[in-house]
Amino acid sequence: MTPAIHRRGFTLTELLVVISIILLLMTLLGGAVSAARNSGKISATRATIEKLSLIISQQYATYGSRAIVSATTSTLRAAGIRRIVTADLPDNWDDVSLIASGTTVLPATLTAGTFPISSAQRAYASIWSGLGSGTGTVGNSFGDAECLFMIVMRSGLADCLDCGALRTTDIGDQDGDGMPEFLDAWGNPIRYVLWPTGLQLPPSSGSNFFSSDVPFLSTPSGRVMRPLIFSGGPDKTNSIAVTDSGHLRSDLNCGTQSSGTFGGLNGSLDARADNITNFDAEAKQ
Repeated sequence: MTPAIHRRGFTLTELLVVISIILLLMTLLGGAVSAARNSGKISATRATIEKLSLIISQQYATYGSRAIVSATTSTLRAAGIRRIVTADLPDNWDDVSLIASGTTVLPATLTAGTFPISSAQRAYASIWSGLGSGTGTVGNSFGDAECLFMIVMRSGLADCLDCGALRTTDIGDQDGDGMPEFLDAWGNPIRYVLWPTGLQLPPSSGSNFFSSDVPFLSTPSGRVMRPLIFSGGPDKTNSIAVTDSGHLRSDLNCGTQSSGTFGGLNGSLDARADNITNFDAEAKQ
């Protein structure tokens, strides 16, 4: 007689082990997929920031040779140029409102000669007027990001090949005030600081990325301050200080290290480690 064959089934312990292994593999796979998606978003955001930085940087570079007829010293010339830059490339609605009100770009000590309002400034004044000239709602949350969009897309300054491509970039109005912003891959506005006096790269390094040299002096000795464009990154948190107050109100100190700490840590929460900026590659050199 053929002996009976006994088939042993899985024990409960064995089933639990198999299930645990499957769950572990699914977790690892999910983490890999999430990391790949995050990497793609970082790359996409970095590409957008690079395009925006190129446009702003190209315009910023044109001011270095600007003549200020009434400036009797290199310090006064640099101050005059910084105020013109501030009016042409504003990062807050307060400066735009001053321009729209007819406030002169140059201070009293530099008003000799003719300093016509630029076409970009006229465009900003028209936009401000169309928004109700300061209803108290414009730019409450993302004024800097809205000004960046205005400069690139509506000022006429950006005579560039990439501007057409930017029209397909994610654009939104996250604070619902009628002024759009460029969005990063996580759906948050891409931020903008014209004079990032307190910027630290790497974050929390304890020293400012830019030297104390005043922008547009003829013989700078260190890394001179330039506009900052950045995203809060994967954690979607911005802890870099921006401003809603005008630089033009600071007169000759406009754009100097003494004029503020914009670009530094905003508040006690430091979430700068995963930020994406237009200076990341330069900081690694």
